[in-house]
Amino acid sequence: MFYQILSITGPVFILIFIGFFVSKLKIDIHQKTLGFLLTHIGSPCLIFNALSTTKIDFITLIEIGSAAISVIFISSLMAILVIKLLKENVSPYFSCLIHPNSANLALPLSILTYGEQGLIFAIPYFVVVAFSQNTIGYMTILGSINIFRLFYHPIFVMTFLGAFIMITKVNVPEIALTSTKYLGNLVIPLSLILLGYSLPSLKVHNFKKGLMFSIARFLIGFASAIIVIYFGGFEGPQAGVIMIMSMMPVAVLNYIFAVQNDKDSNTVGGLVMISTTIMLVVLPFFMNTILNYY
Repeated sequence: MFYQILSITGPVFILIFIGFFVSKLKIDIHQKTLGFLLTHIGSPCLIFNALSTTKIDFITLIEIGSAAISVIFISSLMAILVIKLLKENVSPYFSCLIHPNSANLALPLSILTYGEQGLIFAIPYFVVVAFSQNTIGYMTILGSINIFRLFYHPIFVMTFLGAFIMITKVNVPEIALTSTKYLGNLVIPLSLILLGYSLPSLKVHNFKKGLMFSIARFLIGFASAIIVIYFGGFEGPQAGVIMIMSMMPVAVLNYIFAVQNDKDSNTVGGLVMISTTIMLVVLPFFMNTILNYY
């Protein structure tokens, strides 16, 4: 189990270190340009490819998708309360508290724990979180809510197309699947490299605030998942995947959004790094607990 977990978490640290090393070499990376490519091209392609190539029945899609929406809703209420208690601005911390890293950690962990069944349950959850983060999350970090933005954002378009293909079983040209796969595969490595690139700019103040919000992220994720699992009547692998996906650290894309919009990116970068490090340290215990209860 330890070796399997290390094989998942090791690449995360390696990619972050590469970004850190590039920063120390004084090599400039245009973070806003890469951020735009990741959020408007990479992430939409990742979602489209996941939906159009994964075999998920409609009932499972609705059940897990509804669970993910419920967790995000409950987390949002808790996040607003935490932000008010800490007397901070909603932007950019609201999105950090409600949107976990549902891709490069949660998906492999779900597969490691429950095999192919774990992936089938994890994909709908990932899609809901990614869609919410790239629309509502982005707008809250931007500090401007525009509901019409949802309908023309690439995330909405590609999610709609992917869901349509998954439900109707329409054959997609191989060139489209291959292209979206390649573009989607850019999201995780580039996001982690950009995170590592920001580390030298972190300050002690950023660390303290990052630690507070990191602890809040885990507590909010755990409480929200427990409520949804209990009242939704979930059990076994479904409940386990919901807990895994809900308890992940702060998503790296929150940092990308903060960089794009000049919204306290140093603190958000620290929050991502601290919460990820905490999760990696407690991961063996966390996974053992998941296996024992679910």
